[in-house]
Amino acid sequence: MATVYRGDAYNTDFESTTYLKTCVFSDLEAVQKANAFRSDMFEKTFSKCDFTGPRLLEIGGGPNIANAIHACTRFPEIIFSDYSEKCRQAVEKWVKNTPDAVDWSQFIKSVCDKEGNENKWEERQAMVRQSIREIIHCDLLKSNPLEPKVYEPFDAIVTSYCVEAACPDKDSFKEAIKNIVNLLKPGGVLFIFTVLNESFYVVGEKRFYCLKVEETFVKTAVVEAGCHIVSAEFHSLDTHLGDLSGMSFLAAIKQ
Repeated sequence: MATVYRGDAYNTDFESTTYLKTCVFSDLEAVQKANAFRSDMFEKTFSKCDFTGPRLLEIGGGPNIANAIHACTRFPEIIFSDYSEKCRQAVEKWVKNTPDAVDWSQFIKSVCDKEGNENKWEERQAMVRQSIREIIHCDLLKSNPLEPKVYEPFDAIVTSYCVEAACPDKDSFKEAIKNIVNLLKPGGVLFIFTVLNESFYVVGEKRFYCLKVEETFVKTAVVEAGCHIVSAEFHSLDTHLGDLSGMSFLAAIKQ
């Protein structure tokens, strides 16, 4: 039986460049559908609700700045967090524009093209770099996921496909959602993307653990954490990169 990696393996066995090439930049139909789902959800939610504010926290961003590319137009200050030092280093290199940083230009161009701003991708790239003010460690299994740092409550929080990768069971998933919501100010918005019914996903030749959750369970966890759901979407997906049934997106307001 193949080894399934989790926890501290994200600091030793997770290859951020391979992940980006496989799960974000790939021309595979499933990857392109996942990217389109993210873009569509931000576009639909921002057009439906005037979500904006000074500060957004990204929880468990991995080596992936896709959320920041979308959110920086509404939230000019982003605190980016992840458990893995490797992933944080990858993002830091991009923000500092070091020679060995991953090239996100084509991805940013595609986002701007979809928005009808194809000639402004360099401006967006500069905006993303400027918006990411800090890159810090997070651990969703702690009551303060940003420990030892303490911040004023955030206007918005986004987390993508992270909580289910970090939590060993459904009770800890619910607790992690509560921990995240505790970092929001009242009236603040939580954006959460989740993979559904997945037990593993593949990065290169390695399988990484995922907690199997259903859409109704995720909704319940968000409501029990003290939020009112204002937008909910589901998209089915079939791919050899994992055994998921699809993806969900929720936008919810903290009461």
